[in-house]
Amino acid sequence: MALVKPPKRPFPNYKWRWATFQPTESLNEPPVFLGVLRVFNQFQNYAPSSEEVMNGLAIVQAETNSKVDLVRTQDRNLVRNSGQYWKALGLLEEAHGKILVSPFGELLATGRITQVEFATTVVKTLELPNKRIVDDTADWDAVGLKIKPLELILDVLAKISEKYGSNEAYVTSLELVKIIIPLAGIKSPLENYADAIIQHRQGKIDISTWPDCAPSSNDKRIAREFLLFLSNYGFCNSIQTAKGNINEKYFLASISKEEVVELHKLKFVQQELDKVVRTIRETQIPANVERKRVSREVLERPFQNIFRKNILAAFNATCIVTGVSIENVLEASHIIDVKYHGSDKVENGLCLRSDIHQLFDSRHLRLLPTGEIILSEIAAAKNNYSKLPRQIKIPDFINKDHLDWRVKYT
Repeated sequence: MALVKPPKRPFPNYKWRWATFQPTESLNEPPVFLGVLRVFNQFQNYAPSSEEVMNGLAIVQAETNSKVDLVRTQDRNLVRNSGQYWKALGLLEEAHGKILVSPFGELLATGRITQVEFATTVVKTLELPNKRIVDDTADWDAVGLKIKPLELILDVLAKISEKYGSNEAYVTSLELVKIIIPLAGIKSPLENYADAIIQHRQGKIDISTWPDCAPSSNDKRIAREFLLFLSNYGFCNSIQTAKGNINEKYFLASISKEEVVELHKLKFVQQELDKVVRTIRETQIPANVERKRVSREVLERPFQNIFRKNILAAFNATCIVTGVSIENVLEASHIIDVKYHGSDKVENGLCLRSDIHQLFDSRHLRLLPTGEIILSEIAAAKNNYSKLPRQIKIPDFINKDHLDWRVKYT
């Protein structure tokens, strides 16, 4: 195998930009990101610095234990300083002096599409330079350069898996910055990315001589946000190392290399994101990712067997939604997920038929504290789920605050 040659920088300031040049990674965490979006959607056409919006964001900050100040001041409001996190992904429209959520953003905020359907659409459509947040694209246009960064990362992982096996099918932040981003600048063939990464791991090439497309610490943090997004929505599974974030490993998780290839083959021509998401849904890729992510997370939960035993006892071994009482098909679902520090107490659990559990955990079915059931577009369109009750009684031992938190932030 020939060694991959060092690429050339396409233009002097070439780098990948997620949203801003002053990154705030915790804004990408789904509970914060979705909670803020739902406040924006609730107060459409309000001024970002209005009392109503500020109060809504204060609640999100308190209830998600946000590491970042969401309220700030009237002059330094969240939309003005960090609104690009939502604009970059097509969820907020450009509207001076008021909040305007896009049709795509409304679908996500109201639960008509799931997190994974949203994320798959972003993977497929996000392009650099991102004209939603960048005005000057002259350097990119001069060399005819357009990159779909999230799709490219998944393509590289699939290619590594195909050529070198699943154990090697990961990338680190360092490899993204020092190998993938420079090669993307010269439109390198996909095979070169996989070969270069493996050759670097084997000590056969010296990437210190390659162009540095992330010279500042902020540049490296910005690049890592692409990997964090894939991890946040289940496409990748991150594994921490003793050497810190730069060597953190991101493996393919709930999407197979075959599904990555299928996703890559989809073509869209100037379609609005709210239309693209429905086309992507027809491929079944989001549904497969959701199913595998839910199964993986359940298997990773400690004490799941004890939790199930306690929940089935509390609910008299009866699904709270369907009334089914066959124990073999009943499962225990956490209301607030373990990954968000949800407890294994009975107050944080529901007894659900296995397929309803899948709907609930993949956010196709949402349960309000009032007992109202809300279905996603795809679930509502299916005959076997369209007939589900739209109102149920919530047992007194369930903590309704947990249901409220789940509806707002997941």
